[in-house]
Amino acid sequence: MANAELWRKRVADWRASGLSAAEHCKGQEFTTGPLYRWSSRLAGTARGETGAVLPMVRLVTTPASVEAAPRAAQVIIEVQGARVLVPAGADAATVRVALEALEAAGRSTAR
Repeated sequence: MANAELWRKRVADWRASGLSAAEHCKGQEFTTGPLYRWSSRLAGTARGETGAVLPMVRLVTTPASVEAAPRAAQVIIEVQGARVLVPAGADAATVRVALEALEAAGRSTAR
């Protein structure tokens, strides 16, 4: 397996796991440094960019008492005018799919 193919599989496995990079690398034959570098490199390649410019992202954490007392703390992610409310305990893979959809929509409207 070519190096890029190997790292593409490793990065995909990490993303699908929902674990942090440090948690995912435990017991693996690689560390977080190369995992992050390949993740970034492969993401740029997938977008067809060499020096990708990231959209403005604002991350806001909200304690439960601010918006609704019965709800647990949540995170609000604002990207390109869209707002994603992420409740505590949300599935990381689902949040990733939502953010990727926002990214794809942003790319298609920018053309």
